Amino acid sequence: MRSRVSENESLKTALREAHSAKGRGKTGEEWQSRAIMRIRQIGPLRPAAGFWPAFESMVWRLAPVSCLLVLVLAFFFVNMELDVDSDYLGTMAAEMEKPSLVELFDLEG
Repeated sequence: MRSRVSENESLKTALREAHSAKGRGKTGEEWQSRAIMRIRQIGPLRPAAGFWPAFESMVWRLAPVSCLLVLVLAFFFVNMELDVDSDYLGTMAAEMEKPSLVELFDLEG
């Protein structure tokens, strides 16, 4: 992943000029203060636009929450008492045999 600093052309140009001025023998405090002044004139970096940077930050914020949720649910599942006497299939069969209006009003003919 490239940083926003390396993608900002005006900032790269300012840093390149400052580095070349240092190499030409303009040493001392003057070139440093001019470089910093030029960088401050450029202003703040604009926020990264696009779907993937926003998606990435959202995923990294949700990852710890998701892991914690999985651990809590695993803990509850392990500690849950499984009742062997429960007849889940029988309960479902009883639910499916609800009386209809024909049976309630004795209209079977």
